[in-house]
Amino acid sequence: MAASSEILGSSFLQQTSLLPSWNSPLFRRDEQSRLSLTPPPKQSRRRSCRAVRPPLAAVVIKERFVKVEREEKAVKFKVRAAVTVRRKNEDLGGAIANQVDALCDKLGRSVLMELVSTEMDPGTRKPRSSNEAELRGWFEKKDAKTDRVVYAAEFTVDSNFNEAGAITVLNRHQREFFLESIVVEGFACGPIHFPCNSWVQPSRLHPTKRIFFSNKPYLPSQTPAGLKELRQQELKELRGDGKGERKITDRIYDYDVYNDLGNPDKGIQFARPVLGGDKMPYPRRLRTGRPPTTTDKDAECRVEDPLPVYAPRDDQFEEGKVEMITAGARKAVLHNLLPLLVASISPESHDFKAFHEVDNLFKEGLRLKQSLQDQLFHKLPLVSKIQDLSEAKLRYDTPDIITKDKFAWLRDDEFARQTLAGINPVNIERLQAFPPISQLDPAIYGPPESAIREEHIIRHLDGLSVQQALEANKLFMLDYHDAYMPFLDRINAQDGRKAYGTRTIFFLSEQETLKPIAIELSLPPARVGDSRAKRVFTPPVDATSCWLWQLAKAHVCSNDAGVHQLVNHWLKTHACMEPFIVAAHRQLSAMHPIYKLLKPHMRYTLQVNALARQILISGGGIIESSFTPGPSGMEICAAVYRQNWRIDQETLPADLIKRQVISAVLNSIGAPLS
Repeated sequence: MAASSEILGSSFLQQTSLLPSWNSPLFRRDEQSRLSLTPPPKQSRRRSCRAVRPPLAAVVIKERFVKVEREEKAVKFKVRAAVTVRRKNEDLGGAIANQVDALCDKLGRSVLMELVSTEMDPGTRKPRSSNEAELRGWFEKKDAKTDRVVYAAEFTVDSNFNEAGAITVLNRHQREFFLESIVVEGFACGPIHFPCNSWVQPSRLHPTKRIFFSNKPYLPSQTPAGLKELRQQELKELRGDGKGERKITDRIYDYDVYNDLGNPDKGIQFARPVLGGDKMPYPRRLRTGRPPTTTDKDAECRVEDPLPVYAPRDDQFEEGKVEMITAGARKAVLHNLLPLLVASISPESHDFKAFHEVDNLFKEGLRLKQSLQDQLFHKLPLVSKIQDLSEAKLRYDTPDIITKDKFAWLRDDEFARQTLAGINPVNIERLQAFPPISQLDPAIYGPPESAIREEHIIRHLDGLSVQQALEANKLFMLDYHDAYMPFLDRINAQDGRKAYGTRTIFFLSEQETLKPIAIELSLPPARVGDSRAKRVFTPPVDATSCWLWQLAKAHVCSNDAGVHQLVNHWLKTHACMEPFIVAAHRQLSAMHPIYKLLKPHMRYTLQVNALARQILISGGGIIESSFTPGPSGMEICAAVYRQNWRIDQETLPADLIKRQVISAVLNSIGAPLS
């Protein structure tokens, strides 16, 4: 026994499940000093996700030598998989390529799949796996007309396999395909679902096998031993190595700065500063790895529309989404570009001469002379797909408020209503001190106090003093002074642009509606040390002041539209979310429960942002052409991000408290703030 303990280890003989305790009456010693073993009684086995047969064990123990032999004959059995693939809507070229793939599949270049267990094989110290099975039915179903086609695969596993936790896929076809889901049946635990929803690239482009996990979530610390290595391998592939230019077929998530908004190779007027870094902090974008421009090594070469811009393959639009966006994009492009083209090639002036010409955009559309129409439409073949162009006009959609009241946009109550119920209801704040104070450097921008005084607004406060109105939470402000002031000189230097820093004061009336009572327009000092040029406008009392008041409101609306689009929409909704989406793909496995919750909300955002950088916020793009800040727009956006953006203040409750709006609402209904 001493020799046997040295050879096998005493712990083995004491702890192995194959042998009973040495003190058991099953062991007995005969007169030749040999141990014999009485067979133990049969034990019941608990049902698991495997089919098993009791092992046969023979134990022979001799004096001074012990030999244990264990022969476990695992039962092999088959499981079947139903594999759902979503078909593309293909043109003639795609249909031919599909037939070629089907023929190659018939000749042996098929899709290969392999099941991976959640357990490790103690012999190989690798995850247990099935045989490599071919996806069957591709050739036979090559002419199927349905959107989704279900193929089959059959795997052979043994009784030690346990539960399938992952499946690998190798696409040996010539083209990609969209793998929607896989359901494996045949295990004792029931069907195992693998939600894939991913494009599988051909092995000639991406030779590594794709990994898909079952729909069972695991935290990193809870990941079964058989899946840990695959979990890390999948994340490593998604992170990439930070080198090279990304291809459209890639699915790599990495970070970069906004160095692709300008195109200095086209001229200095198209150069734009790099957003991101210490000089101009900004959220990171998805890295594309394109080479630098010729004239500026810090700027990345652009991919101009209509060429595709990189987004990870699984984050690109699906075909239905593409068709919907394309139809809207055609009309949007025409709405933005057609007036510009008309102005550029027509010698006539196309400025609005009266308000009825603005109304005609909604009623009659943009009427063109036949010669000018032919000249334009031959240059823009896509216009033939816009139905309303058949009548030589381009009609704009009528705003809902105009359909109800043609002159609603002129009235003060509608102007005030828009601050709460319009496209940008998240900038109005309760006025906490009077007069308002600027946070800009007074050494550069002059005295910080607003030019609005008590005498400007006292007659609009329903008999209250300014202090009483403040204490009653009845004064509110829309403040675009500090956001625009540092950029006004550059904005106003552009042809056809004029902007001011604006502050608007609103009073909450007894009818629980807001009304504007003062607007301040400001310009920066002409020289350092000078005071700012400021002028205050109040509700009109005569015809002259009426139109000055309307123009002041127009400047407020212009600033409001710029802040809405550049800050509240682009920055806070798109740009600030992009690094979180990239980080989620780099750090959270598809098995992570948080990733499963976030995935539907992250869908398409990277593709939308990539297209925005290509055609919307780029130098000379639609935002610069359509909004007052022009080329300064993205710098205004970056300045707001640096000074004001904090993730802990972006939730709705935190934002309402920050703007002191919630306290005013609670006070108006007599509820305590707690």
